[in-house]
Amino acid sequence: MGKPIIPDIKTLVQAGFKLEDVKGLKKAISLLLRQQDPDLKPNARRLFRIIDEQRAVNRYKWSGLPRGLSSQELERLLYYRYALCFFYFKATGEFYFLPYALNGTIDFYARFNYVTPVPFAEQEDDKKTEGYKIKQKALQELKLKVVKDVVVDLNEITEEFLTNSCVLLRDYTNQLGQKEIARWALHDHLLDLEADTLCFLRTNLLLATGIVGLKVPDADSASEADLAGAQFYTAAVKGNPYVAVTANIQKDFQELQPNSTTKASEYFLAMQSIDNMLLSAYGIENAGLFQKKAHTLESENAVNATNVSLVMQDGLAQRQHFCNIVNSIWNLGMWCEISENVVGADTNGDGVAYDETDPMSDTGIGGSTEEGGQE
Repeated sequence: MGKPIIPDIKTLVQAGFKLEDVKGLKKAISLLLRQQDPDLKPNARRLFRIIDEQRAVNRYKWSGLPRGLSSQELERLLYYRYALCFFYFKATGEFYFLPYALNGTIDFYARFNYVTPVPFAEQEDDKKTEGYKIKQKALQELKLKVVKDVVVDLNEITEEFLTNSCVLLRDYTNQLGQKEIARWALHDHLLDLEADTLCFLRTNLLLATGIVGLKVPDADSASEADLAGAQFYTAAVKGNPYVAVTANIQKDFQELQPNSTTKASEYFLAMQSIDNMLLSAYGIENAGLFQKKAHTLESENAVNATNVSLVMQDGLAQRQHFCNIVNSIWNLGMWCEISENVVGADTNGDGVAYDETDPMSDTGIGGSTEEGGQE
């Protein structure tokens, strides 16, 4: 007995075969012609995810980072992990920002006293070199003391302190726990809703083209109507105003009018409201959750700007407090500011209101030496 196969209808049609009258294939042809873009939602969601990540990694501008790590790269790590520990790794003579796990006790404020760094991503076992395994083992054996405030007494900064301490960096102020939800996970459902809204918009526009339902007497007639409907859809997409219907649809058909459609502008307003919510979560100025079609009062704009400024300030405070502690220990000159693109002003006096890449940022400024200090 032969194995059942599913013919590649699309390839056969492209090859010039006329399969309209072949029994059993009419339904397959109609489904092929009716098929829209099944990847619209995942592709739209992927696009919105990239835009969301680009906003996250470019809202702050870092300087004095260890060599090999850009401002966007550090913010990308925070975007996917929420919290990182910064430490000097004696086995490699470099500074690192890595996720961490509790290794010891907590204080009265539920803050971690000791942590162990973990790699952001692991190599496959069969691809690990001997050198990588040695470094990985040394990393797993680390038990770093968390420094929670600026070090004032320089006598505390011994060689052991430099190599066995770390400073924690968070994306935003934590709640009850010390490890909170990463930014990508917080925004995930809103990005999914935004992609859904785009799909609903397409369906709404498709219904607005005048599609009607047909009540047919039997399954054979349904197949004929499907094929005819597919031809109309293809013609509408291609802009062809005339369609030659060859299917046998002489039987009793009854048209069913579709439900009324919503204005396309309503969907765009919904998407813009979702986008404004995402901007508010980053502390970036926007038109508010409910964007009025009419003129917005100056007082309403002031309230929106104040709310988002507090969110932006929270993230900046986390980063600058981290920099103050790091600089008091390793004297790296590390610092973080709000991006000029977000502020909308030339804050460094270089004549342009956007961030330019520092030519010294890739030369090891803020890098490490074997002694654990600045180069």
